[in-house]
Amino acid sequence: MAHLPINLDEARRRGWDRLDMVLVTADAHLDHPAFPAALLGRWLEAHGYRVGVISRPASDDPESVAALGLPRLFFGVTSGALDSMVANYTALKRRRSDDPYAPGGQAGGRPDRALTVYCNLIRRRFGKAAFIVAGGLEASMRRFAHYDFWSESVRRPILMDCGADVLVHGMGEGPLLEIARRLETADLASRLDAVHDIPGVVYRVPRSSPPPDHGIALPDAEQVAADNVAHASAHQLSRTHREELLWQDCAGMRVIHNPPWPPATREEMDEIYALPFSRDPHPSIAGQRVPALEQVRFSVTTHRGCFGGCAFCAIGVLQGKTISSRSRQSILAEIERITQHHEFRGTINDLGGPTANFYAMGCRADRTCDRVSCLWPKPCGKLRADQSEYINLLRDARDMPGVNHLFVTTGLRTDEAVLGPELIRELAGHYTSGLLKVAPEHVSPAVLDYMHKPSIAGFERFLELFRQFSNEAGKEQYVIPYIMAAHPGTRMSDMIEVYRFLKRHDLRVEQCQIFTPTPGTDATVMYATGLDPATLKPVFVERDPEQKRRQKALILHHLPENRELISDILRQAEQEAGPQSPTGRARRR
Repeated sequence: MAHLPINLDEARRRGWDRLDMVLVTADAHLDHPAFPAALLGRWLEAHGYRVGVISRPASDDPESVAALGLPRLFFGVTSGALDSMVANYTALKRRRSDDPYAPGGQAGGRPDRALTVYCNLIRRRFGKAAFIVAGGLEASMRRFAHYDFWSESVRRPILMDCGADVLVHGMGEGPLLEIARRLETADLASRLDAVHDIPGVVYRVPRSSPPPDHGIALPDAEQVAADNVAHASAHQLSRTHREELLWQDCAGMRVIHNPPWPPATREEMDEIYALPFSRDPHPSIAGQRVPALEQVRFSVTTHRGCFGGCAFCAIGVLQGKTISSRSRQSILAEIERITQHHEFRGTINDLGGPTANFYAMGCRADRTCDRVSCLWPKPCGKLRADQSEYINLLRDARDMPGVNHLFVTTGLRTDEAVLGPELIRELAGHYTSGLLKVAPEHVSPAVLDYMHKPSIAGFERFLELFRQFSNEAGKEQYVIPYIMAAHPGTRMSDMIEVYRFLKRHDLRVEQCQIFTPTPGTDATVMYATGLDPATLKPVFVERDPEQKRRQKALILHHLPENRELISDILRQAEQEAGPQSPTGRARRR
């Protein structure tokens, strides 16, 4: 099937004189389900709507968002698969030199705060005639007053600044389709009234309006900006009452946040991923390498959602705790389609989701709860944690005609994997291409607690079993752990503990991420306020860029440029700790 059109000439070739909706994105125009504009565009198209895509419009030119004219129903705006500030800056606030979601991997085409820039461009060009729906990761994480690491300030709810009429939080298929249906019969003056009660929608009314007759009022945005306790409390309320109606006052307006759209059913997931994605870039960028597409082109998404509740992670905030899994038949049918692709060479790069071994897992209860994590501080007794469906799916997929290799490269919870060692045996025997990347994140009990992560004992057991099963399979394979530096609660002594752990277990780290405070997460609130939002107790926060760099160097100790620095760090730690301390004794040994 042809790509969604990017200009009126392409639309007219389809026989369309006007589009129903236009999706605007900061990513390259890639027809693949991993990219929001493609997935949502194909979904709306499948329901009878005429959809076009404007990719990476010029941030200073309102005409760049007019290539497809004024749509009949709405503009849908997203910053793409990444938060634009994370895409543009490192954890030390240095401008990145590349953008893997851009043609040629070239940086510079994605504006800072892309969602706000694009919505305001549309408003400048079309005025009130345009109905604008903001959504995606950047919108969802900024739905309330939030800390902005890059300006070191608390910013207002994004709906106050971006010029959109409404915001959709979470996964957008359901709310967008319902918005389209409601707008079909609404006149210009009543459009907001027509959609304001849709689950998953955020909208504004004057503060003088009567407050909602149910739900929860958060501390207002001005309080959040002025007071750390109000900031942490507002966040905790929004996280633990995420299934309720919430509102927050700001600058004479009231931002009203509807409960989320219900998680996709298995039938809906199957319908979404059966859409006719070509898995190719739009012909306008053919011949230009898009690194992000190359990484996922022949990967298959098995499910959405994550109940891990890690303090620093945006996935659960965006996709929710509930696991929405596809059927086995749907997944195998997608693999069969992939094997027919003109560039497929026999390798499925990944078969998984936000956490691969959460496929088909879920809660035995028939209602939601206010737990942030189903695994922390200890696993919930209502959790259905059987990994057998995932194991059987992997076996079926690897036996399909045309599939020569099948790997698991997305996140894996090792604390869950060790509960059913058969999965580890399968990973070692069939689904690892020499290196298996997993994310223990840290080893210090105190830091892991702030991260909402389990004890490191589960990872140690996983490492032992993976090495054992690799040896039994006659394969030389390695576990590559992913470690995070400078997460709230992390002191240099904690990173020295990680350094010694890695040396003791003969582990090499390819990547160490310095914690980046992204809006909407527990860890970012800790960073901004110095308080744990769940308890309001103080949390140590490392703000010195040089100390962050030194923490990272300890993890990448095998790099020659870090050796002298590490010696200096360990020498200084020994002097500060004294000869009778564990650090001093360990150093002399």
